[in-house]
Amino acid sequence: MISLPDWVFYPFAALVCGGMIAGALSLGDTVRRTPEEIRAEGLTYEGDGLNAITTGNGLTATLLSQGDDVYLQIVAERGPLDGIQSAGAFFALSPEELQALSGHRVRLTVRARATGERAAEGVRVNFFTPGVGQDSWQRFEVTDEYSDIVVDMVPPECSWSFGYVGLWPDWSSEADTVDIARVDLAALEPLDC
Repeated sequence: MISLPDWVFYPFAALVCGGMIAGALSLGDTVRRTPEEIRAEGLTYEGDGLNAITTGNGLTATLLSQGDDVYLQIVAERGPLDGIQSAGAFFALSPEELQALSGHRVRLTVRARATGERAAEGVRVNFFTPGVGQDSWQRFEVTDEYSDIVVDMVPPECSWSFGYVGLWPDWSSEADTVDIARVDLAALEPLDC
C-alpha cells in the first residue's frame, strides 16, 4: 500500500476538496440580474420557474406538465379573508427586484384558466407592497381556455420593504381550482415620489 507523507497528502486533499466544491457551485443557477436589467426586462415566472411559488394556509399549488406545457395548479380550500390572512399562493420579490420596481407603476399579467371537474369560476390577484392589503384583491373570471389577466397598479408608497404577487382561486366545495401558465410583472413609468 502506498502512503503519502503528510506534507503531500494534506495540500493534495485540500485541492481535491476545493475543486469538488467549486465544481458543485458552478452547476447552480448563478445568473444574477441588476435592478436596471430587471426594470428593462421585467420578471417572468413560467415553466420550472413557477416552482418558486409559496402557498399560504388553505391553498395548495402543484407544478404539473402536459406534453411540453408546464403549469401550476392552485386549489383553494378557503377564501383570503377566512381565518389567517396571507398573500395566497404568492411569488416573493428578491431585494434586487424590489429595488428595480420600487417607485414605479407596475403591470401584472397572469395567464390563467379554470381546470378539471372543480374548475373555479374566477381567480383573485393582488400585488402586495407596503400600503396594499387584503382589501385590494381583484377578482377576474376565468374559462377553460388560457387567457391573460392584465392589471395595472399604482402602489401607494414609493419605497418597498416587501413585494408579493398573490393569487387566490375562487373557493367552494365544487369550484376551487385554476391553472397558471405564466406570471409577468413589469415596471411602467416612475411615480412622482
